[in-house]
Amino acid sequence: MHRSTPNLVSASTTPISTRLPLRAVTRFTSAGLAGLLYLCAAGTSPADLVYRPNEGWKQEGSGLFGAIGGGRATAKSADLQLQYADELVKKNKLSDACDALQGLLRAFPLSQQTAEARLKLGDLLERRGKYEEAFETYDQLLVKNPESRQFTGALDGMFAIGKRYMNGEKRRLFGVKTFSSNRRAEEMFDTILKRAPYARSAPQVMLFKGMVLERQGKDAEALASYQQIIERFPSDAVADDAQYQMGYIRLRSVKSGSYDSVDRVRAQESFEDYLNRAPQNGKVPQARENLQLLESNRRKASLDAAKFYEKTGKTKAAAIYYKDILKNHPGTEEAAFAKKRLETLKAELGADAVDTQRDAVDDGKKAEARKEMQSKVNTVSRPDYVGPKLKATPKEAKPAGAKLQLRPEDDLSAPPKTDSSASGQLQLQIPAPRLTPPTPQNP
Repeated sequence: MHRSTPNLVSASTTPISTRLPLRAVTRFTSAGLAGLLYLCAAGTSPADLVYRPNEGWKQEGSGLFGAIGGGRATAKSADLQLQYADELVKKNKLSDACDALQGLLRAFPLSQQTAEARLKLGDLLERRGKYEEAFETYDQLLVKNPESRQFTGALDGMFAIGKRYMNGEKRRLFGVKTFSSNRRAEEMFDTILKRAPYARSAPQVMLFKGMVLERQGKDAEALASYQQIIERFPSDAVADDAQYQMGYIRLRSVKSGSYDSVDRVRAQESFEDYLNRAPQNGKVPQARENLQLLESNRRKASLDAAKFYEKTGKTKAAAIYYKDILKNHPGTEEAAFAKKRLETLKAELGADAVDTQRDAVDDGKKAEARKEMQSKVNTVSRPDYVGPKLKATPKEAKPAGAKLQLRPEDDLSAPPKTDSSASGQLQLQIPAPRLTPPTPQNP
C-alpha cells in the first residue's frame, strides 16, 4: 500500500494563527506588548529627576511612560526633591510644587525632610484655597512629626484656618461653598486643643471655641469653655475676655425674660470680677453699663413681685418687697412708688398689715424656743443620760395619744404628789418598784 509523505513545506509555512487557538494568540499578543513596553522604559525609570547646573531640573529616561502619561518626577534623595519643589514655587507653579512635595512624602516617608515638606505643602494648599486639605496636612505633621521644629508653624497654620472658618468661611461640597462654618470651626479648635492643650495659643483657641459655641446656642458648653480658661490660665490676658463673656451670656438670659435670680446674680458677679481683673480694659465702660442694666432689672423684678402679692391679697409679702426696694435702691423711681404704696396700705388696712418686722422677730423667738426644747427632749431620751428628769406641765391638758411635754426643773425620781383641789379627782400614787425580793413567809 502506498503511503503519502507529508508536505514539509506546507506544514512549515502554515501561519501560526491557523494552528493555534484564538485564546493562545491573545495571550501571546498581550505578552509581546508588555515586553515591548518594558523594553521602551527599561533604560531609566520615569521617576529619575536630575539637576544639572547649566540646564536645571530635567526628567531623564522617561521612556514611553513619560511620553504617554507624563510620569511624575522624583529625585534620587529627599533633599533634591525638596529643592525641586522650591524651584517650582519660585516659578509660581504651585500645583506642580504640591505634586513634588507629595511625591517626597510617598518616596521618602521616613526621611527628616517630611516635616518641612508637610509644612510647605500645607502653606501651598492654603494659598490655593484648599483649606480643608491644608488643615489635614498640618494635623499630620503634629501627629507624625511631634518633635520637629515645624510643630509650632503647623499649629499656627491650623489656628489661622480655624479662625477663617469662624469668620464665615463656607465648607465645600464638590468644590462649591455650601455648609455653615461654625460647626467645622468648633471641630478644628477641638483638634488643636487635643494636639497641644498647653500651647502658647491654647487660651485664644479656647476663647474662640467658646464664641463659636455661643453662635450655635450652646451657652452651657460655652460657659464651661470660658471657665476652663480662667482656671488653667488665670494670669493670661485672654482670661479677662473670658470673664466678660461669661457675664454677657448670663446677661443675655436676663434680657430674654428669665425669672431666675441666679442668672442675674451670677452675671453681676462676672462683670464685677471683670472690672477687678482688668480695670484698664477697653470693655470697662460696657461692663459698667451692663451692671446698671442688671440693677434696673433687679428693681423691676422686685416691684413686679410686690405688685403681684398685693393684687392677690398677700399684703405682708408685698410689704417685704416694697421695703426691700426702699432699702437697696433708694432714690429711684421704684423706691418712690414703693414708699407711696406702703403709705396707702398702712392708711387703708392699718399698721399691722405692713408691719413685717414684729412678725419676723416673733417667728424667730418661737423657732428658737422650739429648737431648744427639742434639744432638751433629745438629751433626756438618751439611754445613757444621767441628770434631772423632765415631766409634763400639769396645767396643760393633753389629748389621748399626745406626747409628754417635759420641763428641765422637774425630777421624775420622786413620787408624784396628790392634788385633789385642782381637778377634783383622786390621783393615785404608784409605789416605786421593789428593789429586793420579798422575805418568804411560813405557810
